[in-house]
Amino acid sequence: EERRARAAMAQPADKKPPPQASFDVSVMGQIESAYFPGEDNIYCSFSIMKGSDWQVAAGMEQGITQVSSVPSGSPAKVVWNFPLELTLKSTNVYGWPQIVIEVHGTDFLNRDVVLGYGSVHLPTVAGMHTLKMRMFRPLSSSMFQSFFGWANANPPEYIDHKRPAMPTGREVTRVESKGVVTLKLNCVTRNMRQFGYSAPVHTAAAPHHF
Repeated sequence: EERRARAAMAQPADKKPPPQASFDVSVMGQIESAYFPGEDNIYCSFSIMKGSDWQVAAGMEQGITQVSSVPSGSPAKVVWNFPLELTLKSTNVYGWPQIVIEVHGTDFLNRDVVLGYGSVHLPTVAGMHTLKMRMFRPLSSSMFQSFFGWANANPPEYIDHKRPAMPTGREVTRVESKGVVTLKLNCVTRNMRQFGYSAPVHTAAAPHHF
């Protein structure tokens, strides 16, 4: 018994786990569908816009969906159900990631053209989210440029496809609304409280409009 007591005293006390080096934000879901009246056979590309402190730990940072057409009898809605899975890590919330979407279609001569741009921040609260992203596209600065772009299948486009997610320079661009893209995302956060951030859980079922 004395030996056992000495052995127990000699064992080191339980060490506390080391502090986490970062918090994680994981998103799983899909780019579900799009509503573009008057358009058919469309697809979209997506990319992630994030701050310098954020790193992609797993998943695709950019991708492209399949081409989908409007089903017979459907009100101008195309369905992609394109899977989206991404895990990011950071030490602060500055530059919270955004998903940037660019929808493509065809003109009257079956040439590829951009139908709309859009961006939205990834959910900041854990839980299931339905996001309705309103799309837009830039307009020509004059009627002549508009006709010239239409005739040459070269309508106004952003040089940088991530421009819709940037906070500066958008006030000088004329745009028009064009369609809606629906995303369904399930967000999971980890170690947020250890960095001083609250971590509530989203329970509402109503979609978010952006």
